[in-house]
Amino acid sequence: MRFFWSITFLLGLPVLLLSAPASAEPYLAVHTGQKCMACHVNPTGGGKRTEYGTLYGNTILPAGRLGNIENILGSGKAKSGTDSTATQVWDGRITDYFAVGADLRTGLKSTIVPNAENQLAFDLERTTVYFDLRIIPNRLSLYVDQRVAPGAALNREAYVLLWSEQHTAYFKAGRLFLPYGLRLEDDGAFVRQVSGINFNSSDNGVEGGLELGPWSLNLAVTNGTAGAGETNTGKQFSLLTSLVYPSWRVGASYNANDNGVNDRHMQNVFAGLRTGFISWLGEADYFIDDGTSTGRRKSWAGLAEANAEVIKGHNLKLTYEYYDPNLDVEEDQRTRSSLVWEYTPFQAMRLRAGYRRNQGIPQNNLQNAEEIFLQLHTYL
Repeated sequence: MRFFWSITFLLGLPVLLLSAPASAEPYLAVHTGQKCMACHVNPTGGGKRTEYGTLYGNTILPAGRLGNIENILGSGKAKSGTDSTATQVWDGRITDYFAVGADLRTGLKSTIVPNAENQLAFDLERTTVYFDLRIIPNRLSLYVDQRVAPGAALNREAYVLLWSEQHTAYFKAGRLFLPYGLRLEDDGAFVRQVSGINFNSSDNGVEGGLELGPWSLNLAVTNGTAGAGETNTGKQFSLLTSLVYPSWRVGASYNANDNGVNDRHMQNVFAGLRTGFISWLGEADYFIDDGTSTGRRKSWAGLAEANAEVIKGHNLKLTYEYYDPNLDVEEDQRTRSSLVWEYTPFQAMRLRAGYRRNQGIPQNNLQNAEEIFLQLHTYL
Protein backbone atom coordinates (compact mmCIF):
# COMPACT_ATOMS: atom_id res chain seq x y z
CA MET A 1 0.00 0.00 0.00
CA ARG A 2 2.84 2.38 0.85
CA PHE A 3 4.40 1.71 -2.56
CA PHE A 4 1.06 2.43 -4.25
CA TRP A 5 0.69 5.81 -2.57
CA SER A 6 4.33 6.65 -3.27
CA ILE A 7 3.86 6.05 -6.98
CA THR A 8 0.55 7.93 -6.96
CA PHE A 9 2.23 10.91 -5.32
CA LEU A 10 5.12 10.78 -7.80
CA LEU A 11 2.84 10.72 -10.82
CA GLY A 12 0.76 13.51 -9.41
CA LEU A 13 3.66 15.89 -8.81
CA PRO A 14 4.15 16.96 -12.44
CA VAL A 15 0.42 17.57 -12.81
CA LEU A 16 0.32 19.72 -9.68
CA LEU A 17 3.29 21.76 -10.79
CA LEU A 18 2.18 22.32 -14.36
CA SER A 19 -1.29 23.36 -13.27
CA ALA A 20 0.09 25.87 -10.75
CA PRO A 21 0.34 29.73 -11.57
CA ALA A 22 19.46 20.72 -14.14
CA SER A 23 25.26 19.90 -14.25
CA ALA A 24 27.05 17.19 -15.16
CA GLU A 25 24.94 14.57 -16.88
CA PRO A 26 27.12 11.91 -18.58
CA TYR A 27 24.12 10.45 -20.43
CA LEU A 28 23.95 13.68 -22.48
CA ALA A 29 27.54 13.11 -23.58
CA VAL A 30 26.57 9.59 -24.64
CA HIS A 31 23.43 10.90 -26.36
CA THR A 32 25.38 13.48 -28.38
CA GLY A 33 28.49 11.36 -28.92
CA GLN A 34 30.68 14.11 -27.45
CA LYS A 35 33.37 14.21 -24.79
CA CYS A 36 32.50 15.99 -21.53
CA MET A 37 34.84 18.86 -22.44
CA ALA A 38 32.60 19.77 -25.38
CA CYS A 39 29.99 21.08 -22.94
CA HIS A 40 32.11 22.02 -19.90
CA VAL A 41 35.06 24.32 -19.31
CA ASN A 42 36.59 21.68 -17.05
CA PRO A 43 38.22 19.14 -19.42
CA THR A 44 36.92 16.22 -17.29
CA GLY A 45 33.39 17.64 -17.02
CA GLY A 46 31.23 19.37 -14.45
CA GLY A 47 30.87 23.02 -13.54
CA LYS A 48 30.54 25.87 -15.99
CA ARG A 49 29.30 25.13 -19.48
CA THR A 50 31.14 26.12 -22.62
CA GLU A 51 29.35 28.27 -25.19
CA TYR A 52 28.44 25.05 -27.02
CA GLY A 53 27.11 23.49 -23.81
CA THR A 54 25.03 26.57 -23.03
CA LEU A 55 23.57 26.70 -26.54
CA TYR A 56 22.80 22.97 -26.47
CA GLY A 57 21.06 23.25 -23.10
CA ASN A 58 19.01 26.22 -24.26
CA THR A 59 18.11 25.30 -27.84
CA ILE A 60 18.38 21.53 -28.46
CA LEU A 61 17.47 20.09 -25.06
CA PRO A 62 14.18 21.96 -24.30
CA ALA A 63 10.76 20.95 -25.57
CA GLY A 64 10.12 24.56 -26.61
CA ARG A 65 11.43 28.05 -26.13
CA LEU A 66 10.30 31.27 -24.54
CA GLY A 67 10.87 34.31 -26.72
CA ASN A 68 11.67 37.86 -25.69
CA ILE A 69 9.79 39.57 -22.89
CA GLU A 70 7.16 41.04 -25.21
CA ASN A 71 6.32 37.57 -26.53
CA ILE A 72 6.22 36.13 -23.01
CA LEU A 73 3.83 38.82 -21.79
CA GLY A 74 1.78 38.57 -24.93
CA SER A 75 1.20 34.80 -25.05
CA GLY A 76 2.95 33.17 -22.12
CA LYS A 77 3.65 30.14 -24.31
CA ALA A 78 6.87 28.40 -25.15
CA LYS A 79 7.79 28.78 -28.81
CA SER A 80 8.94 26.03 -31.10
CA GLY A 81 12.66 25.32 -31.20
CA THR A 82 12.56 26.24 -34.90
CA ASP A 83 11.35 29.76 -34.11
CA SER A 84 13.75 32.55 -35.11
CA THR A 85 14.06 33.60 -31.47
CA ALA A 86 15.82 30.28 -30.80
CA THR A 87 19.07 31.96 -31.88
CA GLN A 88 18.67 34.70 -29.24
CA VAL A 89 20.55 32.91 -26.49
CA TRP A 90 23.01 34.47 -24.08
CA ASP A 91 25.89 32.06 -23.71
CA GLY A 92 27.33 33.66 -20.55
CA ARG A 93 30.03 35.74 -22.23
CA ILE A 94 30.44 39.25 -20.86
CA THR A 95 33.38 39.89 -23.20
CA ASP A 96 35.75 37.65 -25.15
CA TYR A 97 37.88 37.62 -22.01
CA PHE A 98 35.29 36.93 -19.33
CA ALA A 99 32.28 34.62 -19.00
CA VAL A 100 29.96 33.61 -16.17
CA GLY A 101 27.58 30.78 -15.39
CA ALA A 102 25.29 29.57 -12.61
CA ASP A 103 23.24 26.64 -11.33
CA LEU A 104 20.44 26.55 -8.78
CA ARG A 105 18.78 23.35 -7.60
CA THR A 106 15.87 23.47 -5.20
CA GLY A 107 13.10 21.01 -4.49
CA LEU A 108 10.69 19.14 -2.29
CA LYS A 109 11.46 15.69 -0.89
CA SER A 110 9.43 13.15 1.01
CA THR A 111 11.42 10.52 2.93
CA ILE A 112 9.63 7.38 4.10
CA VAL A 113 11.63 5.46 6.72
CA PRO A 114 10.24 2.18 8.17
CA ASN A 115 9.15 2.46 11.80
CA ALA A 116 9.62 6.24 11.77
CA GLU A 117 7.56 9.31 11.00
CA ASN A 118 7.56 10.36 7.36
CA GLN A 119 9.46 13.53 6.51
CA LEU A 120 8.46 16.15 3.95
CA ALA A 121 10.68 19.18 3.44
CA PHE A 122 11.62 21.86 0.95
CA ASP A 123 15.33 21.95 0.29
CA LEU A 124 17.70 24.38 -1.40
CA GLU A 125 20.14 21.76 -2.58
CA ARG A 126 22.83 23.84 -4.19
CA THR A 127 23.47 27.25 -5.73
CA THR A 128 26.75 27.73 -7.56
CA VAL A 129 28.27 30.48 -9.65
CA TYR A 130 31.11 30.16 -12.15
CA PHE A 131 33.68 32.69 -13.36
CA ASP A 132 35.94 32.12 -16.34
CA LEU A 133 38.62 34.79 -16.85
CA ARG A 134 40.21 34.14 -20.23
CA ILE A 135 43.59 35.80 -19.87
CA ILE A 136 44.62 34.49 -23.29
CA PRO A 137 41.45 33.24 -25.04
CA ASN A 138 41.52 29.50 -25.85
CA ARG A 139 44.94 29.12 -24.18
CA LEU A 140 45.22 30.48 -20.62
CA SER A 141 42.37 31.02 -18.18
CA LEU A 142 41.56 31.45 -14.50
CA TYR A 143 38.48 29.50 -13.44
CA VAL A 144 36.43 29.66 -10.22
CA ASP A 145 33.50 27.43 -9.16
CA GLN A 146 31.90 28.80 -5.99
CA ARG A 147 28.99 27.37 -4.02
CA VAL A 148 27.11 30.28 -2.45
CA ALA A 149 24.18 28.44 -0.83
CA PRO A 150 22.99 26.75 1.28
CA GLY A 151 25.13 27.58 4.28
CA ALA A 152 28.45 29.35 4.14
CA ALA A 153 30.15 29.98 0.81
CA LEU A 154 32.43 27.14 -0.28
CA ASN A 155 34.98 27.12 -3.06
CA ARG A 156 34.68 23.92 -5.09
CA GLU A 157 37.22 24.67 -7.82
CA ALA A 158 39.73 27.45 -8.42
CA TYR A 159 42.54 26.80 -10.88
CA VAL A 160 44.62 28.17 -13.68
CA LEU A 161 44.24 26.23 -16.95
CA LEU A 162 46.77 26.23 -19.78
CA TRP A 163 46.03 24.58 -23.14
CA SER A 164 48.50 23.69 -25.88
CA GLU A 165 48.12 25.49 -29.19
CA GLN A 166 46.27 22.58 -30.83
CA HIS A 167 44.21 21.81 -27.69
CA THR A 168 45.72 18.34 -27.51
CA ALA A 169 47.22 18.81 -24.03
CA TYR A 170 46.46 20.85 -20.93
CA PHE A 171 47.81 21.60 -17.47
CA LYS A 172 45.96 23.04 -14.49
CA ALA A 173 46.89 23.86 -10.91
CA GLY A 174 44.81 24.86 -7.91
CA ARG A 175 41.71 23.37 -6.35
CA LEU A 176 40.00 20.83 -8.58
CA PHE A 177 37.62 17.89 -8.88
CA LEU A 178 39.53 14.64 -9.29
CA PRO A 179 39.37 12.78 -12.60
CA TYR A 180 37.69 9.52 -11.64
CA GLY A 181 34.74 7.58 -13.09
CA LEU A 182 31.47 8.99 -14.38
CA ARG A 183 30.79 12.52 -13.15
CA LEU A 184 27.16 11.87 -12.22
CA GLU A 185 24.88 14.69 -11.06
CA ASP A 186 23.58 12.48 -8.24
CA ASP A 187 26.18 12.65 -5.45
CA GLY A 188 24.11 10.09 -3.51
CA ALA A 189 24.88 7.34 -6.03
CA PHE A 190 26.93 4.56 -4.44
CA VAL A 191 29.78 4.94 -6.93
CA ARG A 192 30.03 8.64 -6.01
CA GLN A 193 29.29 8.37 -2.31
CA VAL A 194 31.58 5.45 -1.49
CA SER A 195 34.49 6.70 -3.59
CA GLY A 196 34.29 10.09 -1.88
CA ILE A 197 34.85 11.76 -5.25
CA ASN A 198 31.80 13.89 -5.98
CA PHE A 199 30.63 17.50 -6.20
CA ASN A 200 30.99 17.91 -2.44
CA SER A 201 34.71 17.12 -2.50
CA SER A 202 37.66 18.64 -4.31
CA ASP A 203 41.36 18.73 -3.59
CA ASN A 204 44.42 20.95 -3.99
CA GLY A 205 47.01 19.90 -6.53
CA VAL A 206 47.85 19.74 -10.21
CA GLU A 207 46.37 17.93 -13.20
CA GLY A 208 47.51 17.27 -16.73
CA GLY A 209 45.77 15.71 -19.68
CA LEU A 210 46.04 14.60 -23.30
CA GLU A 211 43.23 14.79 -25.87
CA LEU A 212 44.26 12.72 -28.88
CA GLY A 213 41.32 12.12 -31.19
CA PRO A 214 38.93 9.72 -29.46
CA TRP A 215 41.42 9.09 -26.62
CA SER A 216 41.60 11.05 -23.37
CA LEU A 217 44.13 10.66 -20.57
CA ASN A 218 43.95 12.65 -17.31
CA LEU A 219 46.28 12.47 -14.30
CA ALA A 220 45.96 14.46 -11.06
CA VAL A 221 48.35 14.62 -8.10
CA THR A 222 46.76 16.18 -5.02
CA ASN A 223 47.04 16.40 -1.23
CA GLY A 224 44.55 13.60 -0.67
CA THR A 225 41.97 15.42 1.46
CA ALA A 226 39.08 14.09 -0.61
CA GLY A 227 39.71 10.44 0.12
CA ALA A 228 40.67 8.40 3.15
CA GLY A 229 41.55 11.12 5.65
CA GLU A 230 44.97 12.00 4.19
CA THR A 231 47.06 14.30 6.40
CA ASN A 232 49.55 15.31 3.70
CA THR A 233 52.17 12.71 4.68
CA GLY A 234 51.65 11.34 1.18
CA LYS A 235 49.88 12.37 -1.98
CA GLN A 236 46.83 11.16 -3.86
CA PHE A 237 47.12 10.05 -7.48
CA SER A 238 44.06 9.85 -9.71
CA LEU A 239 44.24 8.56 -13.28
CA LEU A 240 41.43 8.40 -15.82
CA THR A 241 41.50 7.22 -19.42
CA SER A 242 38.66 6.90 -21.92
CA LEU A 243 37.93 6.12 -25.55
CA VAL A 244 34.97 8.00 -27.03
CA TYR A 245 33.17 7.33 -30.29
CA PRO A 246 29.81 8.75 -31.47
CA SER A 247 27.70 5.77 -30.37
CA TRP A 248 29.79 4.22 -27.58
CA ARG A 249 32.56 4.85 -25.08
CA VAL A 250 34.63 2.94 -22.53
CA GLY A 251 36.95 4.08 -19.78
CA ALA A 252 38.79 3.17 -16.61
CA SER A 253 40.08 4.98 -13.52
CA TYR A 254 42.59 4.32 -10.76
CA ASN A 255 43.03 6.25 -7.52
CA ALA A 256 45.68 5.75 -4.84
CA ASN A 257 45.50 7.69 -1.58
CA ASP A 258 48.39 6.65 0.68
CA ASN A 259 49.25 8.19 4.04
CA GLY A 260 50.74 5.22 5.86
CA VAL A 261 47.68 4.56 8.03
CA ASN A 262 44.35 4.72 6.19
CA ASP A 263 45.54 3.86 2.71
CA ARG A 264 42.88 3.52 0.05
CA HIS A 265 43.09 2.19 -3.49
CA MET A 266 40.18 2.45 -5.91
CA GLN A 267 39.70 1.33 -9.48
CA ASN A 268 36.78 1.25 -11.84
CA VAL A 269 35.62 0.61 -15.37
CA PHE A 270 32.76 2.46 -17.03
CA ALA A 271 31.00 2.55 -20.37
CA GLY A 272 28.28 4.28 -22.38
CA LEU A 273 26.22 3.14 -25.34
CA ARG A 274 23.57 4.82 -27.50
CA THR A 275 20.91 2.59 -29.05
CA GLY A 276 18.33 4.70 -30.85
CA PHE A 277 16.65 7.04 -28.37
CA ILE A 278 18.10 5.21 -25.32
CA SER A 279 21.45 6.13 -23.77
CA TRP A 280 23.00 3.52 -21.46
CA LEU A 281 25.57 4.05 -18.70
CA GLY A 282 27.41 1.57 -16.52
CA GLU A 283 30.15 1.71 -13.90
CA ALA A 284 31.75 -0.80 -11.51
CA ASP A 285 34.13 0.25 -8.70
CA TYR A 286 36.40 -1.86 -6.50
CA PHE A 287 37.78 -0.46 -3.23
CA ILE A 288 40.59 -1.62 -0.93
CA ASP A 289 40.83 0.14 2.44
CA ASP A 290 43.70 -0.51 4.85
CA GLY A 291 43.82 0.54 8.48
CA THR A 292 40.13 0.09 9.26
CA SER A 293 38.95 -1.20 12.66
CA THR A 294 38.76 -4.70 11.17
CA GLY A 295 41.96 -4.49 9.14
CA ARG A 296 41.94 -4.58 5.33
CA ARG A 297 38.47 -4.22 3.87
CA LYS A 298 37.46 -4.88 0.27
CA SER A 299 34.21 -3.59 -1.20
CA TRP A 300 32.62 -2.80 -4.52
CA ALA A 301 29.81 -0.71 -5.98
CA GLY A 302 28.07 -0.75 -9.33
CA LEU A 303 25.62 1.30 -11.36
CA ALA A 304 23.50 0.65 -14.44
CA GLU A 305 21.41 3.41 -15.97
CA ALA A 306 19.11 3.82 -18.97
CA ASN A 307 17.94 7.20 -20.27
CA ALA A 308 15.15 7.33 -22.84
CA GLU A 309 14.31 10.56 -24.64
CA VAL A 310 10.66 9.63 -25.13
CA ILE A 311 9.86 12.93 -26.84
CA LYS A 312 11.78 16.19 -27.19
CA GLY A 313 12.35 17.77 -23.81
CA HIS A 314 11.37 14.65 -21.85
CA ASN A 315 13.87 12.12 -20.48
CA LEU A 316 12.98 9.01 -18.51
CA LYS A 317 15.83 7.77 -16.30
CA LEU A 318 15.93 4.28 -14.77
CA THR A 319 18.85 3.47 -12.46
CA TYR A 320 19.86 0.38 -10.51
CA GLU A 321 22.77 0.40 -8.04
CA TYR A 322 24.49 -2.23 -5.94
CA TYR A 323 26.91 -1.89 -3.02
CA ASP A 324 28.72 -4.57 -1.03
CA PRO A 325 30.49 -2.74 1.84
CA ASN A 326 32.58 -5.73 2.91
CA LEU A 327 33.26 -8.73 0.71
CA ASP A 328 34.14 -10.81 3.79
CA VAL A 329 30.73 -10.29 5.40
CA GLU A 330 27.66 -12.15 4.18
CA GLU A 331 24.28 -10.51 3.55
CA ASP A 332 25.30 -6.89 4.15
CA GLN A 333 24.66 -5.80 0.56
CA ARG A 334 22.60 -2.76 -0.36
CA THR A 335 20.68 -1.76 -3.49
CA ARG A 336 19.26 1.54 -4.70
CA SER A 337 16.70 1.82 -7.52
CA SER A 338 15.47 5.07 -9.06
CA LEU A 339 12.86 6.15 -11.57
CA VAL A 340 13.20 9.79 -12.60
CA TRP A 341 11.33 11.90 -15.12
CA GLU A 342 13.23 14.95 -16.41
CA TYR A 343 11.33 17.67 -18.22
CA THR A 344 12.96 20.66 -19.90
CA PRO A 345 10.01 22.85 -20.93
CA PHE A 346 12.08 25.79 -22.18
CA GLN A 347 15.61 27.20 -21.98
CA ALA A 348 17.40 27.50 -18.62
CA MET A 349 14.79 25.47 -16.74
CA ARG A 350 14.58 21.77 -15.90
CA LEU A 351 12.19 19.81 -13.72
CA ARG A 352 12.93 16.43 -12.15
CA ALA A 353 10.38 14.22 -10.44
CA GLY A 354 11.45 10.86 -9.10
CA TYR A 355 10.99 7.88 -6.84
CA ARG A 356 13.90 6.09 -5.19
CA ARG A 357 13.89 2.90 -3.15
CA ASN A 358 16.75 1.78 -0.90
CA GLN A 359 17.11 -1.79 0.29
CA GLY A 360 19.62 -2.96 2.89
CA ILE A 361 19.83 -5.09 6.00
CA PRO A 362 16.38 -5.30 7.66
CA GLN A 363 17.70 -4.06 11.02
CA ASN A 364 18.76 -0.70 9.55
CA ASN A 365 15.69 1.41 8.84
CA LEU A 366 17.60 4.16 7.02
CA GLN A 367 19.00 1.63 4.56
CA ASN A 368 15.42 0.74 3.61
CA ALA A 369 14.05 4.25 3.12
CA GLU A 370 11.99 5.39 0.17
CA GLU A 371 12.26 8.85 -1.35
CA ILE A 372 9.90 10.86 -3.52
CA PHE A 373 11.32 14.10 -4.81
CA LEU A 374 10.69 17.06 -7.05
CA GLN A 375 13.60 19.26 -8.16
CA LEU A 376 13.71 22.53 -10.05
CA HIS A 377 17.01 23.23 -11.80
CA THR A 378 17.75 26.66 -13.26
CA TYR A 379 21.00 27.05 -15.14
CA LEU A 380 23.16 29.22 -17.33
